[in-house]
Amino acid sequence: MNSTQFSKILFIQALEQSDPQTQYIPSSTRQRATQHAKSIAPQLQPSFPESSIQFINHRAESLWNFLSSTYPMITESFRGAQVNIPSLMVMIPAFAAGLLINGLGTSQQVNLLNFPLLLLLLWNIGIYALTFLLPLLGKDPTGPLLRSMSTGLAKLLYIFGKGPWQQIALPGSTGREWVLRSAERFMNLWWSQGHPVIISRVRHLLHMGAACLALGIILSMYVRGLVFDYQATWESTFLSAGQVHTVLHGLLGPAAWLLSFPFPPVEDLAQLQDPGQGSAAPWIHLWALTAFVGIVVPRIILACLSARSAHKAADSFTLPLDEPYYLQLLSTERGQGIQIDIMPYSYEPSPAALDCLGQCLLNLLGNQATLHWRDPLPYGQERIPWLKATSSPQTVVLVCNLAQTPEAEVHGELFRALQASIESSNGQHHLLLVLDQEPYRHMADQAQIRGRQQTWQRLANEYHLQIVPFNAKDTSPDQFLQKAQAALWPPKGEMT
Repeated sequence: MNSTQFSKILFIQALEQSDPQTQYIPSSTRQRATQHAKSIAPQLQPSFPESSIQFINHRAESLWNFLSSTYPMITESFRGAQVNIPSLMVMIPAFAAGLLINGLGTSQQVNLLNFPLLLLLLWNIGIYALTFLLPLLGKDPTGPLLRSMSTGLAKLLYIFGKGPWQQIALPGSTGREWVLRSAERFMNLWWSQGHPVIISRVRHLLHMGAACLALGIILSMYVRGLVFDYQATWESTFLSAGQVHTVLHGLLGPAAWLLSFPFPPVEDLAQLQDPGQGSAAPWIHLWALTAFVGIVVPRIILACLSARSAHKAADSFTLPLDEPYYLQLLSTERGQGIQIDIMPYSYEPSPAALDCLGQCLLNLLGNQATLHWRDPLPYGQERIPWLKATSSPQTVVLVCNLAQTPEAEVHGELFRALQASIESSNGQHHLLLVLDQEPYRHMADQAQIRGRQQTWQRLANEYHLQIVPFNAKDTSPDQFLQKAQAALWPPKGEMT
């Protein structure tokens, strides 16, 4: 999947999620797009990511054709929301800055040991060391740094006009606020999902900027050398002429070899020691070539590698199919053969809670799964007669009452018994621990609810379980799916 397809899918996701009441994208339109995608890709198999991605891509294209004609502003907003900084926007200012920098110093006497290009050369050598050595040690501080820069850029875009899309004269007024909200949501999705591409592009821009800055400084040295007479000298409190010769030969010797230029001997350097001086022209040539070979060439190579990495990452985007939005899109085709057993513990959930929880679980595991509503398990009972080892996938959903105080001797033993039964299965069984907040919210304030929930979680931590808080009135489906996906036990990496 290339970056254009990936961006369009994310934008459709942002448009749908910004319209939960189906005010702008009717449910019938969404269903028709789903049916159209199924007709194009009839062999949808959610267990195969390629098939799911193909289905989602066709559905996004179908919705895009409808929305772009119904709301023309969407097309312009989509273009404006895709932040792509051209390389020239960095290269030209960097080159101009290099031209304005006096690479020979403020006076017409050039100190060979305090040459302005020396600091720039040392800085770049340090960057090369970080680039190549730290990844070998399993560390890469530039990744978090560039991620911070990317996040900072997104915040700047938001502060200065709330992103580029706010500056666009969007045609029409119907749904304008919805489209702008969607564009902002799309930016958040893009920055979170496209980090590999973004970081590679930022690296490319930084390398090209550094190369152009060095080129500008080199050119400025020759321009100034044409109209001013620069003299070379050096001075040092601690270094002798022989030691200075060793230092300069180490830095500039390779450039002298490339130019077939005989490097000045120690005697000539001794004559340049302050107050002595000589023509700076040969030294300018040596420093210019050293900067070109040590800064410009490596930076261009690194920029090409970063561009290649960005291009490769842009052509191999993968959708996060385990996120709530995609789980719900694919739920109608998932869940075949899966059995979901919902078992309340020592209480009777309300009908609204049961209905809402059932729909959320079908979105999580697939609409083709079979729901079984089990009778509440009596307090203190650990044996579950209907839980047997089967060859078909089974998910046990234990629904606990937040109004109850968790007890290690009771609830903890039940967790242990359920885990033991699931571990003895064929590796396709799962446990999900749901905490119903509804019975407790009528008798406690928010602080008490949070405290009781933390008490439950501390007990669950002893069994490596994650609790999924649930309230039929307040919990959104996306919120439940995100937490439940991470709370399924055993985790995917531990399945056998």
